[in-house]
Amino acid sequence: MKTSVVSDTSTLIVISHLQRLDLLANLFDRIILPSRVAVEIAEKENAVSKAIAASDLFKTRTATDENLLAMLDGILDRGEAEALTLAKELDCILLIDEKKGRKIALGMNLKIAGFLGILLLNHRQGKLNANEVRQLLDKAKSLHFRLSAKLERQFLEELDKPGHQLKTGHYGARLNRSS
Repeated sequence: MKTSVVSDTSTLIVISHLQRLDLLANLFDRIILPSRVAVEIAEKENAVSKAIAASDLFKTRTATDENLLAMLDGILDRGEAEALTLAKELDCILLIDEKKGRKIALGMNLKIAGFLGILLLNHRQGKLNANEVRQLLDKAKSLHFRLSAKLERQFLEELDKPGHQLKTGHYGARLNRSS
């Protein structure tokens, strides 16, 4: 069963630049964009903004928990702060790749996913084969998606494990709370 996800900026930009919004549609019924994230994308990424506007998958919402938002505004950038706040309010998975934001989200007991997790989940569901995942990762890196050599090696090892279930806590792929 698919579900909704709240998205921060960076993962969405990478997936959009790859012209593969289907990777999200394969996994989620709705992508909720915090208002601040929508503004960031509109100001910095016109092509991404147009792709989002052309898709029924996306909906913009504003966080209402002003106390949490104010606390996170002092720690994270504006879009990330609202993304974490909205994910908490809606009890949704949070799509985020930034290390600091992911760490705080996990501390808030939020379910998270990142670009690598999205690739692995699509692979595990048979939507992408391992070669397609590698090609998408290489293309993302050419578009300035950054990851450490260690994380890339771990990701590729995980990708090559036949029938292995996705581990939580790695690759931005923590999609359940019980692990």
